Amino acid sequence: MHVERRARPVLFSLLCLTWMTPLACKRDSAPRAEEARGPQAVNPAPAPTPATSLPVQVLPGLEVISKPEEAAAALRREWSHPYELMEDRLPQRKARQLRRCTDIEGVDVNDVDVLSQRETEVVQLQFLQCRVMKALTTARPSRTSHVRELLKLKSPGDVLPAAMAPEFGEAQPDKAREQQGKSWSATEPELHFEPRDGERNAFSLEVTGQDTFGLLEWWATGDFNGDGQEDVIAYRAMSPRGGSLTDIAGFVLTRSQPQGVLQILEHWR
Repeated sequence: MHVERRARPVLFSLLCLTWMTPLACKRDSAPRAEEARGPQAVNPAPAPTPATSLPVQVLPGLEVISKPEEAAAALRREWSHPYELMEDRLPQRKARQLRRCTDIEGVDVNDVDVLSQRETEVVQLQFLQCRVMKALTTARPSRTSHVRELLKLKSPGDVLPAAMAPEFGEAQPDKAREQQGKSWSATEPELHFEPRDGERNAFSLEVTGQDTFGLLEWWATGDFNGDGQEDVIAYRAMSPRGGSLTDIAGFVLTRSQPQGVLQILEHWR
């Protein structure tokens, strides 16, 4: 299975957009695998991470900051391009411009005045980056981890929850119940992950499904809910093959045992 060449540049040009400092775009230079793929390699059983103090980490996929200590200042930094709220949204809010992350409290992506679907997706990406940085300001070092080995897996579909799959159109009412406790790969057997080339892409995977393609990145690790267990923040952007929409979402994932499907603590859109 391969990604359609005409559709891929639209998704990856969106993912390259930044808004704090001029950063180089990640190049989509990884060669495509042949259409006839063999069986995916089985992920090795993870070795338990020893109980110790595991520091909060910012991973290369986040890009806008390089370490947790930078998050607080980055939240207050003005964007290169401010946004306006739509006239009929949040009428009680006097400040109608969004200039920095601290301005988006109580604001939904659909409240922002944009001209196109593409611009909506750019705003959504910015909002996700803001939420991750806000989470980093209160994150704590972890006592133990059952997620750290996830960052090294070349094919994590067997441990990622099924609810991480993209949704286009109206969601089926019983879908969440059917996905409970299942992995992404279990609900989509043709799911395939391919590591991207380059040092900056060490925490980035290209994802292809039966009718979708996109990107999965690891953005940060730390204890984000105060239970002592290490959590990992993932960014997922997927598009339907031949379509123009992109389902963008962020997830805070955790696991309290060495093996099994991860649990979603937070799902941001």
